[in-house]
Amino acid sequence: MKKISTIIALLSVLVTASAQQVKLGDKNTITIHSSKENINRTIYLQLPKNYGIENKRYPLIILFDAQDKSLYNLTSSIIDRMTWTNDIPEAIFLGVVQNNRSQELNFEKSEQTTKIFLDFIKNDLLDYVNKNYKANGYVTLIGHSLGGQFVTNAMVSYPEIFPSVISISGALNYPNKDNTINSKVISKVERYLSATSVSSLKKQKYYFSSGDNGFQESGFKSGALKVDSLYKLHKHNVVNWQFDFLKGYNHMTTPLHGIPAGLAFVFKDWYISDSLAMDVLIYHKTSPSVVLKDKKINIAKSYGVNISLPRNALFQFAEYSLSQGKIDDAEALTKNLLNEYPDDEEVYGLMAEIFVKKGDISNAIKYYERAQSKSVTNKHAEKIKDLKKDQLKSLK
Repeated sequence: MKKISTIIALLSVLVTASAQQVKLGDKNTITIHSSKENINRTIYLQLPKNYGIENKRYPLIILFDAQDKSLYNLTSSIIDRMTWTNDIPEAIFLGVVQNNRSQELNFEKSEQTTKIFLDFIKNDLLDYVNKNYKANGYVTLIGHSLGGQFVTNAMVSYPEIFPSVISISGALNYPNKDNTINSKVISKVERYLSATSVSSLKKQKYYFSSGDNGFQESGFKSGALKVDSLYKLHKHNVVNWQFDFLKGYNHMTTPLHGIPAGLAFVFKDWYISDSLAMDVLIYHKTSPSVVLKDKKINIAKSYGVNISLPRNALFQFAEYSLSQGKIDDAEALTKNLLNEYPDDEEVYGLMAEIFVKKGDISNAIKYYERAQSKSVTNKHAEKIKDLKKDQLKSLK
């Protein structure tokens, strides 16, 4: 019997997660003026599906080369999937359309125009997003090929503004002549690792990858391996980097692995693993309050901002606390959920159950009525009716 109840509890976790699927909304096109270039730039914008309904702020993910529709659509789909599975937090997703990618992204050949484009990103683009959307200030850049070179340069130029970077098949060793490593960006990385303080380096998150198949990767992999060797040289100072050498992948297939792996790496300190959730919900090795306290401390240290934890995990932890008779813990967790999800029918229903356990029938009715007002069915009506009967008997 105990084994059956354990399986049912685990299934409850999985069903709740799938029932609460979240994803990005439709793609919108916005235009932002570049002050130094005196031109308007096209940006694709996708917000979390429940943006405006939820009371929280979101990290920002920026992809370069968004005019490449296959790359943009791939990244959008990966963010959708990883948000749904709670591997990464909900985020605001921007795709930057390049007008002239060689002039804008190639620091090695076009240093001055690349600097101007980087100024647009760190000033005009971020200012616009921060003023008009609920961004929390944490930025992740994603670039492929020349975009990988650009985001690496952005990281070492302004590490406090761009704390996490994903470089896929980055043109770090470009132009490549006779497979020699002669790169301004790699030299900047070396100086950055040597001169930056240990505390700052530990907050930086850098994921980069390279394949080994095809003409382009044969050149780019040497640059990536060189950068990996620099990070290994400074590994006593730097812990937040990951290099994936993707054997059998070519220049156009590396994003298939690199983008999800990079996002998982960046948000690994936010992620609540299945094993950790099971330690709470199934094996009872630790309590929700301990797990959440530790997780919030780690998030603050790792990201420097508050990033909301997965709704499903918090809901399950609140349900679990209630089932264990820890009513105060359950109430505190549910209040936090109501603050972030003020239109969530299930959360109002859970708060009503908490008041039932406390013997507070008036508040239980009030929260069931709020749940009913958010519901498309009458599933709370019978509970309200029964509670009102109990309330009337009590008064008599």
